[in-house]
Amino acid sequence: MRTMSLSSTFHRTFRTVVLFGALLLLIGNAHGAWASAAKETEDARKILVVYTTEDGAISESVRILDLLLGRFTGNVVFKSDEAVESEDLRGITHLVYYGVVPKALPQQAVQLMAAYSGPFLAVGDNVGQLGERFSFVSVEQKVAIHKVSKRDDSSYDLLEQTYPIAQIALRRGEAILQGWKGEQAYPLLAVDRNSYYFSAVNLDAPFLNYLGEGLYPFFREQPAAGHPAYIRLEDVHPQSDPVLLKAAGGVLEEKGIPYMIALIPVYTNPVTHEQLRLKDAPQLVEVLKELQKRGASIVLHGYTHQYRQSETGEGFEFWDVENNAPIMDEPDREVTVRYRHDFPSKEAYESYAEKNRQFNEAYTRHRLESGIKELTELGLSPLGFEAPHYTMSQEGYRVAAEYFQYVLGQVQLGDRDWQRMSAAPYVTAPAFLHGMTLLPETIGYYDAASPSAAADTARKVRQMQFVNGSVIGMFYHPYLGADRLKEFLAAAETVPGLEWIDLKRLEHKPSERFRAVDRTDTLVLTAASRPLPELGDMGVSQKILWGIAAVVALAVIAFLIYTLRIRMSLRKQLFEERSIHG
Repeated sequence: MRTMSLSSTFHRTFRTVVLFGALLLLIGNAHGAWASAAKETEDARKILVVYTTEDGAISESVRILDLLLGRFTGNVVFKSDEAVESEDLRGITHLVYYGVVPKALPQQAVQLMAAYSGPFLAVGDNVGQLGERFSFVSVEQKVAIHKVSKRDDSSYDLLEQTYPIAQIALRRGEAILQGWKGEQAYPLLAVDRNSYYFSAVNLDAPFLNYLGEGLYPFFREQPAAGHPAYIRLEDVHPQSDPVLLKAAGGVLEEKGIPYMIALIPVYTNPVTHEQLRLKDAPQLVEVLKELQKRGASIVLHGYTHQYRQSETGEGFEFWDVENNAPIMDEPDREVTVRYRHDFPSKEAYESYAEKNRQFNEAYTRHRLESGIKELTELGLSPLGFEAPHYTMSQEGYRVAAEYFQYVLGQVQLGDRDWQRMSAAPYVTAPAFLHGMTLLPETIGYYDAASPSAAADTARKVRQMQFVNGSVIGMFYHPYLGADRLKEFLAAAETVPGLEWIDLKRLEHKPSERFRAVDRTDTLVLTAASRPLPELGDMGVSQKILWGIAAVVALAVIAFLIYTLRIRMSLRKQLFEERSIHG
């Protein structure tokens, strides 16, 4: 009887474990299907942006909108109100109109947009011309606000100064975001069914964050739990102190924080103009290779991080800051920037502009390839790119995209003024980066000159948490020492659900141009590399999948141990029965 009991127990246990394992696998597959469906939804989105600017060209403000939309899809088309045609709306899933300036809209554009019945977001001016579906808002005048809150008052952001938005009255619908003047609330983002209106014209910070938060309901997407984060050790070059760099890396490793090193291969002395290369600093190279081996990711931060007579780390490299123009000649030559009115014909100006574009392309390509070559020959593999001072021409971004998948920091928004730069609150791949994914810097750096550096960082971190799933992106100069680094990290470590981005673990597919320069094939990655879209879901999917894997593993181990015990018990019982029966 005992033998039958043990056998029955064995089979019951076996069935239980199998059923339990199958259930877990079903959960895992269901979650995987959900994640796959989310990705398919993102890929299926097709957005048309119709914009109104002074000259009909894509402005810096429109590129901020591009930064935000690039989080939700890579399929965005931009058309001016004068150029939009019926064919442009064919097959789109979402329509966005951005009125950068007040202007009477062309009748054709009005009719085409009014005929669209899908999700429609209007931003800024001219909403009164968009037809019946936007009659739920009545624009009255401008109002200066000092605070922004969500509709359930679960979170709010105090502004450092007052900003103007359109004062609107809601005839129907509701306010998702509200701007406050004193105790009076005004709709900042209003919605009626699938029509949305954002009442601020200016999308510079902090309003890009507010619109960024509002895009989740527009795309009917649930924001991920927690916040991705990253930190760069900045401006490391051949003159950097290897001891201080190693100490900074040690602090991050002790905390289990993956990090990046923004590396400049060549140091240029501003007085003697002599150049010092990384290969001339063997101790620094040894530290860099050791840190890379232990988990640090290398980012190319320019080739010399300077232009003309400036010092490495202080100067610009991919922008002529003296003329506030794209680089169009060698650094030792005098440059006079010419404009359309300086030429007798459009053709003459276009020939001049094309010549400058070709030089800018060749200059940028040479600098990038020189930097990649010098690093890879030393066994250092650049996995991303950061433009010095975040400045680069639009042509420069096109060239950089031929070598790198990831760009770090902020991005310059146009070729008119280097100071017009921005980031997004989340990881994004805007159209003007030509396939590169931006890992945005949102917090800034540790300012040792500020008497309230820690409080400043804490305030910025708190502000970024207003946006669900926003990136806590920051950088630190290793020469400031390890103690200040710990202080700098403290504010970020208070963020609930913080997940540090490991650049090595993202998807990397070296381009043909990168491989043509890197003859050593030194790309350093972890075995468990994964596509970037999962970054937006790290707070949930990664934990669920790892939890399932852990539970299944434990169930299998427990089953094996239990099976072994039963087998041993059965053998003992059989031995006893044989002994009894002789």
